[in-house]
Amino acid sequence: MRRTATVVAVVIALAGAGTVVWLTTRSSASAGDTSMVKTTSTAKVTTRDLTIYDSTTATLGFTTSVTVSSPTSGTVTSLLAPGNTISAGTVVATIDGAPVVAMIGDVPSYRDLSKGVTAGIDVRQLETNLVMLGFDPDNAITIDETYDSATAAAVTRWEDGIGLTGDGKVTKGEIVYLSGDVLTDTASTTVGAGVNAGSPLVQGRQTNRSFLITTNGGTGGTIDTLVPASTPVTTGTVLFHHDAYPVAAIEGDSSTTPALTRALSTASSDGVDVHLLEGMLAAGGFDPDGAMVVDDHFDDATAAAVQRWWAANGVAVDAAEVKVPAGSFVVVPGGLFAGDPKVADGTVVARDVVVLYLTTAARQITTTAPVGDSTFVVGAPIDVLFPDGTEATSNVVTVGNVASSNSNNPNSTPTVPITLNVAEVPAAYDSFVQIPVTLRVVAQEAKAALVVPVSALVALAEGGFAIEVVNGTAADGTSTTSLVAVTPGIYADGFVAITGDQVADGMDVVVPS
Repeated sequence: MRRTATVVAVVIALAGAGTVVWLTTRSSASAGDTSMVKTTSTAKVTTRDLTIYDSTTATLGFTTSVTVSSPTSGTVTSLLAPGNTISAGTVVATIDGAPVVAMIGDVPSYRDLSKGVTAGIDVRQLETNLVMLGFDPDNAITIDETYDSATAAAVTRWEDGIGLTGDGKVTKGEIVYLSGDVLTDTASTTVGAGVNAGSPLVQGRQTNRSFLITTNGGTGGTIDTLVPASTPVTTGTVLFHHDAYPVAAIEGDSSTTPALTRALSTASSDGVDVHLLEGMLAAGGFDPDGAMVVDDHFDDATAAAVQRWWAANGVAVDAAEVKVPAGSFVVVPGGLFAGDPKVADGTVVARDVVVLYLTTAARQITTTAPVGDSTFVVGAPIDVLFPDGTEATSNVVTVGNVASSNSNNPNSTPTVPITLNVAEVPAAYDSFVQIPVTLRVVAQEAKAALVVPVSALVALAEGGFAIEVVNGTAADGTSTTSLVAVTPGIYADGFVAITGDQVADGMDVVVPS
């Protein structure tokens, strides 16, 4: 295509875009004139979103460093090499030839265990791991705090499986409990070295926080309505249904009362488990008249609140009798969210099983922002750009309350630390302790705007801008064009948003070849 005109090249800086472009102007042209001068091409006026981002640098790192310590004294006869992941069942080291095995739990091993020991949360932790690892094939274990014959039988199978002579007894030197999976970074000792109980063996990073949730009460049934992964878990969150009855989380000290281990009714004796249940019911709004007293006593007002809770969760209520099944609540630490389920929805179990785990983010993004910056408020979504170009969405989880200034300018705005969680991190960065990332937030945005390539803008001699629109074809085969006045908007990705009375989607406009 050819066009004729007297042209002058003009250079302008695009406001807010940080770029310089060449526009065409005419010393004697006004909007509406036709002009032909040199070989050109055309582009379409299109409708699309344009966005300008503000960017800032940040750092992606792990949230928790972990030191795995020896539970016993002796000589290190083998040691897990750096780069390996420690999970439930992993042999971390051998001390005097005896394996030290990792299991999942928040309570450290503090005593030897065997039949006849007093009940305790450590027994429950052990049973949970034995069931999860498959050492209870006959479904004999009731996950509770009592070390019984079924527990001893599972321990024997486990000990035989790790090269010990199984005797159904666990010494505290056999197990090291971790609160989740750990990727080892460095060895803290060497094979042949002597260690004491509590001496570090390896150091690493927690790659997955795991708080295990089980059924309770030793009864089978159908597991369904599992809480979706990534759901924040607070008091009253229903984690799953067991034979149609809801099983809820209660935030608290799980080492004191880990779960409801008995059925509750108006005939039950008083107890702290009643107090926990009533507190959950009150917090959830299931006692709208305030008739229930949150204490240790299960009375008619408690039963009425239970009925409302059940009805809200689709349980058919028999007003004649309210009996809350064992296992209807579990006590969990605060600040966790649902992880992936260990069983499929609708699974029928024969006895107690691990249903799912609760977790926290293993990795987080940290940066700083000026005090009062409305962009970084808790819950705000922020785009993350990884070094390989992968994009993801993060969410602000904390905004610090301690401000600081790194500038010598007394008038500069202090900054506060910001923490963000990102659900998916590219696998290419799994082995990196820290990596730089870019955070992007929308500075300006034009939704469904009419846009043209920036090079289509014509700067008019009398001021303002136009686009040169192709009207048709002349008898000699050349294109006829006219200038149409436009008002430029934002510039992004090589395009500019335009408005004008005569502008429409699909128009052909002249651009330099």
